[in-house]
Amino acid sequence: MNRAAVFVFFDKDGIADDYVEFFLRELRENASRVVVVVNGMLAESSYAMFSRYADAADILVRENSGFDAWAYRTGLLHIGYEALAGYDEVVIANDTVFGPVYPFREVFDEMAGKPLDFWGLTKHDAYEEEDLITRNNPYGYAPAHIQSYFVAFRRRLLADPAFARFWDNLLPIGKYEEAVGKFETILTKQFEDAGFSWDAFVQVRERASDDPNFTLYCPETLLREYRMPVLKCRVYKQDTLTLNAGEQPRAAFEYVRDHTDYDTDLILASLIRRFDQYDIVKSLALTYVLSADNHVESKLASPRAALLMHLFYPEMAQEALSLAQRMPEGADIFLTTDTQEKAEQFRGVFTKGGRAPKDVRVTVNRGRSESALLVGLRDVVLSGDYDVCCFWKEKVSKQVDYQASKSWAWKIDENLLGSAPYIENVLTLFAENPRLGMLAVTEPFHAVYHWVPGNEWAANFGITKELAARLGLKVPMKEGSPPVTSFGGAFWFRAAALRKLFEYPWSYEDFPQEPLPPIMDGTLLHAIERIYPFAAQDAGYYPAFVISGRYASLEMTNLTNYLQGYIQATLYHGHDFQNHLQAIEYIYDLNARPIRARAKRVIKRRMPRPVYILILGAKRVLLGPDRGDALKEIHFRLFRSRYLKKIEGKG
Repeated sequence: MNRAAVFVFFDKDGIADDYVEFFLRELRENASRVVVVVNGMLAESSYAMFSRYADAADILVRENSGFDAWAYRTGLLHIGYEALAGYDEVVIANDTVFGPVYPFREVFDEMAGKPLDFWGLTKHDAYEEEDLITRNNPYGYAPAHIQSYFVAFRRRLLADPAFARFWDNLLPIGKYEEAVGKFETILTKQFEDAGFSWDAFVQVRERASDDPNFTLYCPETLLREYRMPVLKCRVYKQDTLTLNAGEQPRAAFEYVRDHTDYDTDLILASLIRRFDQYDIVKSLALTYVLSADNHVESKLASPRAALLMHLFYPEMAQEALSLAQRMPEGADIFLTTDTQEKAEQFRGVFTKGGRAPKDVRVTVNRGRSESALLVGLRDVVLSGDYDVCCFWKEKVSKQVDYQASKSWAWKIDENLLGSAPYIENVLTLFAENPRLGMLAVTEPFHAVYHWVPGNEWAANFGITKELAARLGLKVPMKEGSPPVTSFGGAFWFRAAALRKLFEYPWSYEDFPQEPLPPIMDGTLLHAIERIYPFAAQDAGYYPAFVISGRYASLEMTNLTNYLQGYIQATLYHGHDFQNHLQAIEYIYDLNARPIRARAKRVIKRRMPRPVYILILGAKRVLLGPDRGDALKEIHFRLFRSRYLKKIEGKG
């Protein structure tokens, strides 16, 4: 079959990850010509890659406007309608999927035996629920349609005037909802209404009654039961808890890893570069639960390890030693403290306890543990002698509740250095996951720390963002998404993952002088505490959480207890929510009501009464419960009327 393809690519930095090349290679093996359309910029290295699969004249770089729809149009017009009609099949596809995990040849061979005019990999069922997509759809609902990340058109349709008319009349598109409403959800219906037959490769037997988009909510099911050849990238930033337990994204990744020949490192590498780190951790459930009682043997060699410990309080020496004694034989121990007298004392305690440190260093008491690590121990991390390091510090907090502080310290110790077998399991984890860059302890949420989950940035987003720019880190960083970091400043890390952070020319003068205020925020110390996972991500590694099996039962029990309390608080108001998002929206709305009421009172008080009454009257007429959203309805009807006339050739 003589086949051409238009492939659309977008990346804000113009970088095409290796998964894109794999996709193109497979596509090119099944097409005699590939046209690449780039929305926005294109890196030189990526241009060279595209040149291996498309002629130079067929690599088109355009302004980033109109989303995929207008980029598809650009590619099709570049080939020309007359030339398009000479192909047996023309495919439009984009870079929003990983794969193919099964050869495209299987798909093309199967679909070649079906008498269709156009087809795609998957279809989306029709739905009528009002949202931004249906509001932008001229039919007033979303018809059943082929999902536009992969569509194939055949000769009978390509040669028909309806094909050119559709693309020539494509509406302006300025945002995602418009791209779906004005393009994806109408393409299938337009050609179907013109008399052309269509179908999808994946024939789902049972669809979710509450959401028809299987590609996002049931990717593992599609891969396993229907031999779906691709996996949507968006799966790894999609909240699926409204429909299932969130198991599908991780299950899909594991299925590809364990049951196909596709290299899942292509997926990880792209997610790490492009996606918010918390989305990666959440979608792949990257909270590792490791046994504290038994070491799980591995065929891989254990990485070279070092334990880096910062001690300030002499009375903590024995506790620190007990943790150090759990490190495996051959692991080196480095200590830092702020005076020579303490250094000798700590050296003696550790030596007597059978874990003599390789070095005890006196650091300047300016910058606390952060400067001790980044300045005092910089050469250790950069030496190349150690693959993996654990940085531990005392967690002695005198500015908040003492017992709460002790529990936090215990949580850190238990989940970083809980036992000798546990530490061996941590090292095995690093050995078996080469993209793992950092292991953090889950955040505290007990007692006075109950506010931490959901408020991880506190007042420190701006200063952390500034630090990231200073270090030259190019990673996604959003204030609404928490850093995957170890609050308390103790964590495991791969030396290569934090190399850029340690290569920065830190000095003690960079850090605030002592004494620091008892309760502080927004300092360089807080920024550093949050920057570690972003440095790892910039280097091509992912951060994750780690927890001992022994601690996991307590964590799970406590989290369930907390959740029950919050749910009971919402039920108290007489609401039975269908999912957690509805509950969250309700709580936000509840909090906003006093603000809205106050604003209304202010407006009423400051506005002339006749004007205020006139506005209220107009609102009741246009927006009343019996009339619906009149203004939007008028706008929609006018838009629909004009558009239907246009696509039917009457306007």
